[in-house]
Amino acid sequence: MNYLFSPLMVYFFKHASLYFFTILIILCFITSLSELIEYSKQTSHFKSDAFLICLKMTLFKTPINIQKLLPYATFFGSMISLIRLSKNLELIVARSAGLSIWHCCLPHVILAFIIGVLSITIFSSITSVTQTKLMQLEYRYFQKNNNNLQISGGGFWLHQKEGDKTAIIHANKIDPTKMELNKVIIFRYTKDNKFYERIDGDNTVLKNGYWEINKGIITNKNLETSNFIELQLPTQLTSSQIKESFARPETISFWGTPKFIEIIEKAGFNSRKHVIYLHKMLSTPILLIGMVLLGAIFSIIPIGRHGIGKRLFIAIIIAFVIFFLNDVIAALGQGSQTPAFLAAWIPALIPIFISTSILLYLEDG
Repeated sequence: MNYLFSPLMVYFFKHASLYFFTILIILCFITSLSELIEYSKQTSHFKSDAFLICLKMTLFKTPINIQKLLPYATFFGSMISLIRLSKNLELIVARSAGLSIWHCCLPHVILAFIIGVLSITIFSSITSVTQTKLMQLEYRYFQKNNNNLQISGGGFWLHQKEGDKTAIIHANKIDPTKMELNKVIIFRYTKDNKFYERIDGDNTVLKNGYWEINKGIITNKNLETSNFIELQLPTQLTSSQIKESFARPETISFWGTPKFIEIIEKAGFNSRKHVIYLHKMLSTPILLIGMVLLGAIFSIIPIGRHGIGKRLFIAIIIAFVIFFLNDVIAALGQGSQTPAFLAAWIPALIPIFISTSILLYLEDG
């Protein structure tokens, strides 16, 4: 315990923090700049406020980008920090005093674990809010990324376009096999978002190009009512669109994801995407620790005259390989019958297994 709070370990921890946040800020600036340029291309035809819209969407996308960049900031931050300590002979003196590479990496590992836990417990809540705002803006200005199906404690909500009009559909239950809605309330609005009609129905079934509503009441804006036996409401939605239009996992915080999974599973919908994302969030501290140990590999061998440039080049290649493998394994996990926890945990465990094996060989082999 005294070792953990020794002046040397506190110094190493501060050193690790400095380089981690420096690398994170640099990577975040580069990605934000590229996002801003991309949004500028999409808003080039806007007559006014184009830059402000682009800037707002870029800022809303920054939290999710930070979460995606954490492994690479941890990797490059720990690597450069340990290389600098080695170049200044501080790491060499510490190891000469009897400390192994494992002891010297411990402050970096502790920092990575703390960042991983904060990313799960706090930052995921911030990301969920900003991602929801971003998707609303992208739908408003670009007509994309609209979540037609939303879930609340009171049931299911569907949003659909009817030409220049809109309709919001509420149902107590949804049968995903027949795409049948139970106890439906439909609010219809003009193109100016003014309410003009409400439809209450017992059951509604999605047909080819329309909703078939059985036994209900229509109430207009003047509160005049009329009964009907069967009514057809036009729609462009399809069964597959509705099933795939649940809120994205990124728009739900870590604390809300388990409840969301429980609700959609009870409704009979596929929750695999959200389960994988939950496990991926839980595996974040392990992934970051693995990236720290990968970075430590580059500092264990003394640096030659041209050693830093060569190691940075190899590190960039490794970062690209890990990025590629994460994407491939995630895609395979979404489309296969592999257990969800394996699809999420394998990318997190690979770096830690590889780095541990190499460090054991170099240090003790």
